[in-house]
This record gives sequence, structure tokens and C-alpha cells, in this order.
Amino acid sequence: MRIIKDIEIKYFRSIYSIKLKNILDLTILSGKNDSGKSNILRALNLFFNSEIDLSNNLEFYQDFSFKRLNEVRKESIKGKQFIQIKITFERPPSYEKSLPLHFDVSRTWYRNDIYYNQTDNLESLHKSGKLPNKLETAKRMLQGFLNKIRFEYVPAVKDRDYFNSLLFNLQQTLLDEKLREGTPITETITSLTGHIEKQIEELQQDFRRATGIDSTITPPSDFASLFQAFQVGTGDNEDHIPLLLRGDGIQARFISSVLHYITKTNSNYFIWGFEEPENSLELNNALLLSKDFQELYAKTAQLILTSHSPAFFSLTNKNTSIFRVSKNSGSTIAASIWPNPKDQNEFINLREEIGILEIEKQLSKERLHRLEENRKFHEQLKLLTEEINSSQTPLIITEGKTDIAILQTAWKKTHPDTKINFILRSADNSSDNSNGGGATNLSKTIESIHPHDKRIAIAIYDNDSEGKREFNNLSKNFTSPNGKEFKKHKNNMAYAMLIPATPSTKKYADADNLCLEYYFPEQYLLKRCPNGFGLTFESPKIKISCGQFALPSTDELKLLIEKNCDTYAYRKIKDGKSHFAEKIVPYFATSAFSNFKEIFSAINEIIAYAEKALNKNASIPSSSP
Repeated sequence: MRIIKDIEIKYFRSIYSIKLKNILDLTILSGKNDSGKSNILRALNLFFNSEIDLSNNLEFYQDFSFKRLNEVRKESIKGKQFIQIKITFERPPSYEKSLPLHFDVSRTWYRNDIYYNQTDNLESLHKSGKLPNKLETAKRMLQGFLNKIRFEYVPAVKDRDYFNSLLFNLQQTLLDEKLREGTPITETITSLTGHIEKQIEELQQDFRRATGIDSTITPPSDFASLFQAFQVGTGDNEDHIPLLLRGDGIQARFISSVLHYITKTNSNYFIWGFEEPENSLELNNALLLSKDFQELYAKTAQLILTSHSPAFFSLTNKNTSIFRVSKNSGSTIAASIWPNPKDQNEFINLREEIGILEIEKQLSKERLHRLEENRKFHEQLKLLTEEINSSQTPLIITEGKTDIAILQTAWKKTHPDTKINFILRSADNSSDNSNGGGATNLSKTIESIHPHDKRIAIAIYDNDSEGKREFNNLSKNFTSPNGKEFKKHKNNMAYAMLIPATPSTKKYADADNLCLEYYFPEQYLLKRCPNGFGLTFESPKIKISCGQFALPSTDELKLLIEKNCDTYAYRKIKDGKSHFAEKIVPYFATSAFSNFKEIFSAINEIIAYAEKALNKNASIPSSSP
């Protein structure tokens, strides 16, 4: 909401002469400390409230420009010591028939005068035919318009005196309506609590939205305390803390909520002169506050801020104007850097001047972007989590991570047009390539499946000595259904199976050495990447007991091995499993995966059995207590 269009200040403190042209709904004054940003707001407070800041009136010799004072002394001409503030206003819609679109009002404080001298340009506008009505009408309506303007000055240091003043203004806003009704004062006090609770709800909602903290405002209980400031409490009934005992950040955040409430519930025109609203706020909350200033508060009041925070520097929007405030020869000057900079070098000057703040500006934009990405990610994660939790897709758990890679490739090769109907997970929950799985961990995993998860889980053990041992040693909760080779938990949710032996892999199972890699024909086990990586093996170690007989000769031993066992079936894979599964297996011909049809068939058999068992149990009604 724009009320002021241009500001011109002369001879006030560090300001010799300064002009701020075309300020918008939200105006941000940035620059180094001691550049004079606050003096611009204090000058506006002097114009509208006839005081420099809270309870401090104009002290001419203290507040008069030192540079101008030296000029006057050199000229030796009396009568040139004055402070002047000229504001170009933009006409509100309700004054369309009485005031011009833009008009100037100047207020001048001379050295020895008690009151300011006010002038305007209505007469010159009348002569040029720019008044919508008579000059007398414009003069009369101008004063009414000025009386309706409320300038709220918020200092950088928000002490107890300021908060008391703010709450007193809030009290006046809440009481005005009641007192205007003309009811006796005792009745007013009696009904005041309900009235305040109803009127204050919007303020409480805004504060709760911004901070997550509830607030209460206690009205006066008797006539004597009627015109004292309200007491504000924060938190729920178990954590009721007075506002003034909260941290500075929470107190500062309450200010904008109160001002916004007062602004919305009042027919006057409001201008905020807010110094460093980001004080005591961490960057994340400063970003949220700056968004509120731009998108919410600037709709009902004109906001003029000073700020050192990158959260406010990044507010480049059509309703926002930004000025770089600096000093030249000891006097405060201002240059527009957004939206229409006259000198592009001002951007460079500002970056050089604020140093790290420029970096923080870029980080602020990036953080806003990341916050938005993070919000979208958590929304997607929530949807995905809900989908997974509600899903009943069976879970297949293997001993190691390489088993997962091999099974995924095998499914794609043997079922190219069919989506896999189960989820593959490994009992190895390590984040690197270390061996954190194995048959023992697989047993622990499948034993921990809870029926409330509502998901069928199947553990697949290698058909080797370790896998058979763990499979056979599963707790008594696991039993083998009649005629089935797999085991099921009594909760009907957890199952276990050994890798089935096919005709071509039976020799490995008989040797207690069948793992998924041996499902591939021999020639595929010897495949290598261009860099030479692939599976490496350990030679089998065979123990022969001859009792009282003499040891066989070398030829006899060779013949004995060839006749009684296949030495390849006893080989142990020493290394290269990860490289084999991820870099070599995906390039095998489809024919190399023929044995995997057996394991997928066994998995689907268990899934069908489990679903039938669950449906059967679900159809049996529970007995009444």
C-alpha cells in the first residue's frame, strides 16, 4: 500500500540534503553502519509525530546538520538555520474527488520556533488546473488526510518502554470500538474480556503461524488499570511465559504481528518505519519474516525498513524499492539500486561496501531455493512413505548386495515385459562395499519381521554349508509345511528358503557350495572385463582318510578325484563378486539365465502360499469376548 511517493530531507542530523524518489509499498534502506539509514526514519517520525523517537522531542542544536551549521556560521547570515522535510503523497482512492493524484507537503522547523511551519503546493496545482475540485475543498481535505496517517516508528533496540507503548496502542485499538458504543464504563469492563478474545484472534493466529507459539492477552480488571498496557503471555497452560521474558527474537516477531493487527482493524492510513526487523532472528526465520513483510504486511501499510540482512536484500519484486544509503563528505546520501538504478555502478559499490553481506545475499537466494526443494522433497517423501506403508508388495531378502544385482538383472532377462512383483533387499545394511551381510545376518533379519508390517518377507539362503546351517537352525517359530521345502513363521508373514538346486547346479548343492553365481554356466564364470577384473577362485581342499592302508599313488589319487567328485563344485569364490554382478552379468546372453527361472518359480510359490494363508486367516471371524 503506497501513501508516500517521494521524500526530501534537508539539514537533519547527518543528512544535508537527500531525496528518495518513487518509493514503493515496501522500501528497504541498506548500507554500512553509521551511514544515516536510521536518520531517514527518524526524520519521518519527526514529520508525522513531532518527535525524533519514542518520547524524545526535537533538540534543534543537537539535530541540526553540522555541515549546514558550519556553512551558516561562515556566511554570517541569520535566519537560515532550519530543518525541512518534504513528502510527496499519493492520493488514496477515497480522496479522488478532492485531492490531486500527487501533492507535496513540507514541514519546516526553524531554530527558535516551537512549532513547525507547514506549506503545500495545492495552490500552484490549482493554478495549473490539476485539482479535481475547489482549492478550499482541497485545503480542507488535505488536513483531514494528514490526520488519518499513522506513522509507527520501530527502533532498532526494542526495549521495555517500546513494548509498553506498542501494547498501549494495541489496547487503544481494542477499546476504541467498545468505548464508542456509549455504554457505561462498568459494563464496558465487564464485557471487555469476551470482546478482546474475539477481536484478538486474528493477531494470535498470525503470531502462532510465524513462531508456532500460542499467546494470550490479559485485559484490565478494574477502572484503575483500564488505561495501563495489557499483559501478554505466550505458550500453553503448562508453559505460560510472559512475552517480555521470551527471547529477543520472539519479542521482535510479536511486534510485526501487533502492528499488522492494528493496521487491519483501523480506518487510518499506516506507515511503518521499521529499523532492522531481522534483529535477533536466525537466517531461516528472517527469511520467513521478510516474506511476510513483502507478501502480507505491505498490502495494508506502507513499509520503510532499514536492514543488514540478506533475507531482505533479495526482495526484488514489483512492489519493492531498495536504496543504498552511504556517506559522501560526511553527509548521508541515497541511491536507488532497485527497481530503476540510475547508476549501474551502485550495485558494484554496494557489493564492495557490504562485503560478506553480498555473499550472504547469494546464499540467501540459494537457501530459499533449497528450502523450496526441501519442502517438495519432504512432500514427495511423505507420499512415497504412505504409498510404501500401504503397499503389500512382498519383500525378498538375500545374504548379500551382489545377490540383489544378479537377481534384478536375471528378472529383466527372463521377464523382459513383466514388472518385478516383489522388492529385493539385502541383509547387508552397510553403506560401503564391506561384507556386512551373510547367512547369520539374514537369520536375524527374517526373525525380526513383525506381523504388523503387513508385508510378506522371504529370506533366501545360499545352498552352502553356512546357509544350510542357518536355515536349519531357525527358531521353533519356523516350520516346514507338509510337502514343502521352505519354512514359514507362525505369523504367516516371514518365510525362508534355500537356493533351489537345478539339474546343472546339483553338484554344487551336494558339495555344500551353491551360491547364485554358480547358476551361470562355467564359461560365463570365467568372463572378464577389459581391465581384467572378474571372479577369482580358491582351489578345493580335499581330505582323504586311508585308515591302515597305504596312501594311493599320484595317478591313483588323480583317478580317485575324477571318479568320485567334480572338483569345480568345491571351488570357493575368493573375490570379484561386486564387479562380476554389476559390470559383467548385465552383458550375458539371455540363455545364461535359464537356471534363474527355478528360483523365481520358488519365490512365487511361497508368495502364493502366503497370500492364501493370510486370506484364510482373515476370513475366520474373531470370537467375541
